[in-house]
Amino acid sequence: MEVGRQRAVVQDAVVLAAGGSTRMGTPKALLAIEGTPLILLHVAAFRAVGLRVHVVLGAHADRVAAVLPLDVSRFVNPHWATTGPAESAALALAGLGPALVTPVDVPPATAGDLHSLIAASGPAVLSAHGVDGHPVRLDPPHTTGRLDERLLGAVRIASEDPNRALNLNTPDDWNSFLNSLKRPPR
Repeated sequence: MEVGRQRAVVQDAVVLAAGGSTRMGTPKALLAIEGTPLILLHVAAFRAVGLRVHVVLGAHADRVAAVLPLDVSRFVNPHWATTGPAESAALALAGLGPALVTPVDVPPATAGDLHSLIAASGPAVLSAHGVDGHPVRLDPPHTTGRLDERLLGAVRIASEDPNRALNLNTPDDWNSFLNSLKRPPR
């Protein structure tokens, strides 16, 4: 950063929801917690900290787009079956400044964790008990290189939320996560 220049402010968040959800057997973006689809919980979490939200769609584009608010930017990865998250992210990140990026198949982040990422001075990863998780902060230039390689030198930000390192890929993963949300009766 040049002396006298202000640090670029994070104004955007990207949710990656292009995958086929083959291991889950149903679109992950539409899995619901207390009746609210996971994609909408991510949108709400990012909006709560003042970010514009962009969603990358693919395999289930029409079904997922149908639940999105009209003011959420949508990008479709027509090659979702043969590309990975980096290519999907690049569709939405083109032309953006620093942005937070998350796959849809993780629990939405807390406001505190999102504020920590926004306040970082460059690329950053949330880390729960030493395990890297999501979302991540990416700064320009936004290339199509592997996301994990782009984050090798990123700052690790400690999160007390054990859900930061979860990946909800299978019905067993999902059911285990839902069971963790249930509070024992008092």
